[in-house]
Amino acid sequence: MMPGGQDFPAFSETGCIAYVDTAMGSAHPDDIRDFGMLLLFFYIAPTMVIHWIVKLADNADRFPTAVAALLRKLNIGIKGVVVSLYYSGKTGLGISHNPLDTIEFSLTCERPEG
Repeated sequence: MMPGGQDFPAFSETGCIAYVDTAMGSAHPDDIRDFGMLLLFFYIAPTMVIHWIVKLADNADRFPTAVAALLRKLNIGIKGVVVSLYYSGKTGLGISHNPLDTIEFSLTCERPEG
């Protein structure tokens, strides 16, 4: 999903996965449990199976309504967490480069004078 290239680090190179608990902090406990089970499945599944599941989720519109709805939820769940972590600006220990450096993005908030 975030393979890296053109000065962008791969998702695995950012170390941002260490912040998954923070990213999921406001989620419903059932969603956290279900996402944890999905991550456990992905941990033990062969890469080919993971690619197949992500491809199915990407093509949800090709399935009957009931199946498509579940695949869309899966797609949003996986990509939402991955993209949020990737562009969070957070990195793992000993890692300094993140995607925000590549796009030269820096958000600041200052109180106006007066």
